[in-house]
Amino acid sequence: MVPGDAVVLRLDVVMRRFALVGFVVFGVGGVVAVVVSLTGHARQTGYGVLFGLLSVVFAGLILLGLRRSAGSLTISASGLSVPGVFEVRWTEVTRLRVWREKRRVGRWMHWWHYRLEWTGSGPEVLLEDGEYAYALGHLGGGARLYAALTLFAPAGVVELRE
Repeated sequence: MVPGDAVVLRLDVVMRRFALVGFVVFGVGGVVAVVVSLTGHARQTGYGVLFGLLSVVFAGLILLGLRRSAGSLTISASGLSVPGVFEVRWTEVTRLRVWREKRRVGRWMHWWHYRLEWTGSGPEVLLEDGEYAYALGHLGGGARLYAALTLFAPAGVVELRE
């Protein structure tokens, strides 16, 4: 890869795997409920059909939320950006740190949250509780993110914080 190229990493704001499981459960469950209601003994009442259709609609809402929740972080020789949201040029950054945190979701689930924190001038859109933060979710993108940042950023700007 040459410095003229760009690395695009996907930013997952929701837990995509969990949401996809919900989509499958509600979608398939809703279709099965409609079919069973139309062919079975529950034909006299429309509750089964109504429940099935509501499940399918809910699955559609989950799918719509999944499509809208993800963006792309583009890292290039000029800087890093999310198209239409923000753009930071390397000339604006004096120091950039990368680290990951384990975020608990419920009792048994977790996902990795990769954080970016930098000093220098840049858009205030990124400021979240005093830090610049973006989630890369289950992608295992922390190592790729750090490698891309060190490849494109000027020497001495990027550091990995453990």
